[in-house]
Amino acid sequence: MTNVKNKKELSYIKNGFSFFATIAVFLLIFLSATTALIAAFNQLITRHDKRLSEEICNLISEKMNNSIRYMTDSAQNMSSVLSAQNFSSPAEIYEKLSSANNGSYVSVGFIDANQKIYATEQELLEFEKWNLLDVAELADPVSISAPYRSGTTGQPVFTMFTDFQYNGNTKGWLFVTYPLREIQSIASTQSLKEETEIWLMNAESANIIQCAGTNEYSIGSWANAYLAMRDINQEDKSAYDEWRNKMLRGESSASLSYGMGDVDYMQVYSNIEYMPEWYVVVRIPSSALSATMSTFRNDVIVFLAVLLIVTVLLFIIIQRRNEQEKNMLEQLSIHDPLTSVMNRRAFDFAAEQRLNRPTKKEACLLFFDVDYFKQVNDRFGHEAGDKILIEFSSALKKHFGKLGIISRYGGDEFVVLIDTASKEEITLLLNELTIDVYNIRPTDNEEKNKGFMLSFSAGAACFPKDADTLSQLEQCADAALYIVKERGRDGYEWYQG
Repeated sequence: MTNVKNKKELSYIKNGFSFFATIAVFLLIFLSATTALIAAFNQLITRHDKRLSEEICNLISEKMNNSIRYMTDSAQNMSSVLSAQNFSSPAEIYEKLSSANNGSYVSVGFIDANQKIYATEQELLEFEKWNLLDVAELADPVSISAPYRSGTTGQPVFTMFTDFQYNGNTKGWLFVTYPLREIQSIASTQSLKEETEIWLMNAESANIIQCAGTNEYSIGSWANAYLAMRDINQEDKSAYDEWRNKMLRGESSASLSYGMGDVDYMQVYSNIEYMPEWYVVVRIPSSALSATMSTFRNDVIVFLAVLLIVTVLLFIIIQRRNEQEKNMLEQLSIHDPLTSVMNRRAFDFAAEQRLNRPTKKEACLLFFDVDYFKQVNDRFGHEAGDKILIEFSSALKKHFGKLGIISRYGGDEFVVLIDTASKEEITLLLNELTIDVYNIRPTDNEEKNKGFMLSFSAGAACFPKDADTLSQLEQCADAALYIVKERGRDGYEWYQG
């Protein structure tokens, strides 16, 4: 409500023609600038789409590799901590490991120097099924198994082995089984996660495991790259074969651009340091980056639009205002700091603008004077006096705020300029105001307030009936106010000529 009131007050101060001219100029400049900006941005997106897609794919691949490296470091740190402790038996080591599981991995266990496996029965079955002991012997200091489906969770997992010294120099192996979703959560990209597909791919067999993709139900599923790529456009098949051969030759990474129907993709693979013959593959449609860049483009347009609005408004004001009016507006403080209504200078300026419009519409000016205000200050103190003024101005805003503009004209003097309201309506509001003012108290202490009742005196004059200038209108209202004071205050009077 305060913002609406401020806008109404400012509308009296601003020149009406300048406001509409500003809107027109702003729309013209904004539409022209927006059209040029969109055209330039679209051209930029098209030119750099392919190059930036490849960079994003490489970043995702690197991030995923780093996540596996982080798991490797965690396993080695766990091994180092346990190696520094003294255990009475391998069983005690396994008990210590089991109690350390924090839920970030599927299982953890221990293999002693005699290749005895300390694990659950289900894990022992998986060791035998997937020949995991052979993988453990490759640890130097770490080795990682190929992904396999866990009999415990039913989801794809992989097991990491690291050298472990116990009871002095006795050599064993520590193993930790991680879910593939752990990689997925670390490697996912928030801005492109609905478009990005992340796979683990075996170079020799071309088997792939999906870690992230557009279909959440396919995450964790196994497939074959030959089947996944069967719909590649004919003209891109030779490029795909070369990309696949680079993987077979052991090259650490390679990128590929191809199409499937009307959709263009960028696909990148990157080797996994501790998982021989397995690679991270990231595929992203080129349109995904364009959509992201379009969001950024729209943000830039919004920012420039705001900048254009401010610039155009300032330019229009500076160009159309003469020096005298500029100086007046620069020095003008619109609101009274105590009561938050307009101060006298702002009110005079706004009222002149209102009354001097080419079409003279009816208006009423009301002068208010708080009765015996000096006695309030003398009896209750200046803080109580400030409280009286604040509550009196609030009562004025309550009854007249929607009809006109309100100003604190002096210490206890207030003035209201009302638009197109009838005498009957204003008289009714004055009666309601009288009752509200009677209920204003100078303090919160009812004992001190005994015998006190606040009132006001008011004089009213009409424009252009009683006067056709602001100065004359104020004199007429002041004359009516004088009559009220002469007959004992606590009332209001209309100017009678």
